[in-house]
Amino acid sequence: MGNGGVSVTVDGRSATVTFHRPPDNVLDRETVVALESRLREVARRRDVRLVALAARGEDFCNGTEILPPGDGRSDSLFEAWHSLVRFLLTCEVPTCALVQGRALGAGAELALACDFVFAETTATFGFPEIHRGSFPPVAAVLLERRTGRTKAADLILCGAAMTAEAAERRGLINALVNPGDLIEALDTMRTRLETLSASSLRLAKRALNQGCSGDLLAALSAVERTFSRELMKTEDAAEGAKASLEGRPPVWIDR
Repeated sequence: MGNGGVSVTVDGRSATVTFHRPPDNVLDRETVVALESRLREVARRRDVRLVALAARGEDFCNGTEILPPGDGRSDSLFEAWHSLVRFLLTCEVPTCALVQGRALGAGAELALACDFVFAETTATFGFPEIHRGSFPPVAAVLLERRTGRTKAADLILCGAAMTAEAAERRGLINALVNPGDLIEALDTMRTRLETLSASSLRLAKRALNQGCSGDLLAALSAVERTFSRELMKTEDAAEGAKASLEGRPPVWIDR
């Protein structure tokens, strides 16, 4: 196990970053910093097409460590946590959260910050912060975009919990799997992505991020620039068009 209880496994063209902080996978600053460091490390690999975020134990993550208000460690943890979230939101490699058991508070926010979420049917999601006189800042920004205002209000203002099935209906989960089948679901996603160009995937992810933020026309302009000035100048974009015209599978060089 690596620093902060975080380890990395690279499997072909994908990588899995796994954390473990028993007994409940409550994240402290050391683990949060280690998570961002290892995620950045694997995202720099040119051939990686998918980065999965997983946890050992019965639960995915039960939030971050609770520290007294005014404690300097609290500010440090907050800064590290939001740095990690910002990286996940801007990471140009597709990301996937593998959720089992409880994903509460920061645990649910981790899932929200990923592109894909696979969860076991017995998993639960929730934001109990309001019961401690607080609220989840990341969820306050991201949740309404995924579930709509009404459900976001219920989850954040009332601290309600949500089953995995309800989360799937609300668009928070891409796939529900039986307990113990998360790796099988991940393997399916790996197979879907492994034949694609890594460089094109990164630019498509950037375009998706651009399209989901800011003014519609400004976002469209940003996406158009990424498409015309970057994607269309890559060797893989040219190879994809050429292979299609020649009726053969493309041979990617990831540039």
